[in-house]
Amino acid sequence: MSTVLSRSIWTREGRARTTLAIAAAALLGCQPDDPAASPRATLRAAPPAPTESAAPAQADEPVDLAARLAEFVPAELTADIADLPPSERAALDELIAAAKLLDPVFDRQAYAGNPALAQRLAADKSPEGRTKRAYFEIMRGPWDRQRHFEPFAIDAPHPKGAGFYPEDLTAEVFEAEVAGHPEDAAALRSLFTVVERDPKDRARLIARPYSDVYGEWLEPAAARLEAAAALTKSASLRKFLKARAAAFRSDDYYASDKAWMDLDSRVEITIGPYETYEDELLGLKASFEAFVTVSDPEASRALSRFKALLPDMERHLPIPDAIKTVRGAESPIRVVDLVYTSGDARKSVQTIAFNLPNDERVRKEKGAKKVLLRNLIETKFEKIMRPIAAQILSEEQLPLLSAEAFFDEVLFHELSHSLGPAFTTRDGEQVEVRVALGASYSPVEEAKADVMGAYNILYMIDRGELPEELREPLLVSYFAGLFRSVRFGVAEAHGKGAALQINFFLEYGAAGLDEVGKLRVSPLVLQRTLGVLVRELCVLQASGDKAAVDRFLERYGVMTPPIEDALAKLDGIPVDIRPIYPLAGEAGGR
Repeated sequence: MSTVLSRSIWTREGRARTTLAIAAAALLGCQPDDPAASPRATLRAAPPAPTESAAPAQADEPVDLAARLAEFVPAELTADIADLPPSERAALDELIAAAKLLDPVFDRQAYAGNPALAQRLAADKSPEGRTKRAYFEIMRGPWDRQRHFEPFAIDAPHPKGAGFYPEDLTAEVFEAEVAGHPEDAAALRSLFTVVERDPKDRARLIARPYSDVYGEWLEPAAARLEAAAALTKSASLRKFLKARAAAFRSDDYYASDKAWMDLDSRVEITIGPYETYEDELLGLKASFEAFVTVSDPEASRALSRFKALLPDMERHLPIPDAIKTVRGAESPIRVVDLVYTSGDARKSVQTIAFNLPNDERVRKEKGAKKVLLRNLIETKFEKIMRPIAAQILSEEQLPLLSAEAFFDEVLFHELSHSLGPAFTTRDGEQVEVRVALGASYSPVEEAKADVMGAYNILYMIDRGELPEELREPLLVSYFAGLFRSVRFGVAEAHGKGAALQINFFLEYGAAGLDEVGKLRVSPLVLQRTLGVLVRELCVLQASGDKAAVDRFLERYGVMTPPIEDALAKLDGIPVDIRPIYPLAGEAGGR
């Protein structure tokens, strides 16, 4: 293991072809029409036509929910709290209680009809009924997130706006309403409002603040945070909890986001409305979630030196200087063990790390905190990553699969969320890339963080910050890891981003099939192609051109025969885990 990962850490887890060819040529050191730009001429053609993965079952093909449920293996996630003083243990209990109150909020954000449907499903006590209810709880609704939101407990299609908008609202109608009533634009576009039809004029849209819509749960959650603040001896935790409780009541999260950046405590919590993945209509609305954790200060310090290198990583990116971004340099890194999750953090696929807050004002002032969920990373590597690699990787490259490289890629993925374009110009005004690209932002951003993470690890190796012997294990483990993510489905941001990368790399010959039909990575070609894709994704983001981004996603972010052939070999390997948190009083399931 490298010095980056001390023993303490591991005691727990398109554009036109011409544009791409020119970019590849510039980074591979050859002319655009030089065959060396792509090692195999046959791979210069477009990938095979996309096919529908996991298409909805036909009427005479009943859905096997028991088999789908088995794709999520139960796994206990524990944390060592033996050395926590009584005050912090008591505060921890209050934080878990606060986190649990966000589940009913997220259920309604995912789909307004979830509460009533959950009651109906609970009334069916048959084995089939219990299985359907269990799968409903994993998916946080009646649509299968791993299969393009295929319905399994309801006949209606999944609304792209989830529970944030009227189900029949289109993006065009929303934008027309905003254009016609600019005085309402800020409220309608806010991260923290639900859009409804005005009961007095059904043709008009109104925005209701989260504190109003979800006050039934946010108010008691705020009280629990304040109770924890009164118990803890940590000044930084106390400050954050009081500020976040106030934000639950005011819908103003700016001050508490900054307080969370300064949080330095053994017991920590990330709680609030953050990610916009659920909003596939416009990508505007944030979902509530919570991560209750216990940090490892020693392991965190071992990684903290990388935050000082973020400006160097930004300067080293293979993108035009004009689209590089200067952000705050604090960017703390935390290695933590999960104690409990809820809300958006507890749906189907479990997050192994995160990089928050998303507010670009805070990121510009203070950077962003990278949190690595160690016990979950380790669990997924052993239960999922290693078995996947055994089925899809060429046997000669299996010894290169590395838990250390997997962890490092997770870390640098999160670091890379803080790099590259943050703003673009629209109608003469500067706007966040997230806003300009709408629902197309998330899959491109996740792909960017993946590929840029690997690119930056190689940069650290070149600088001598990481050992040279990590190079090939990183490249092989990174590529194999994309097949773990693509199993989430291309309806999900990480899955679509993974498909994008796989198809791009296959097209450029960075990997291919060996004599027995397994994937063999070409480390040199993959290393060179990483920069090509980093540039392409960043240039697309900086352009703010949603139509161009959508064309790129339609070309690469799809299930293709090579991906489906690989996934067909993974029957019996879990897609993800069903977390069980004994410290939160769980004996199994949520």
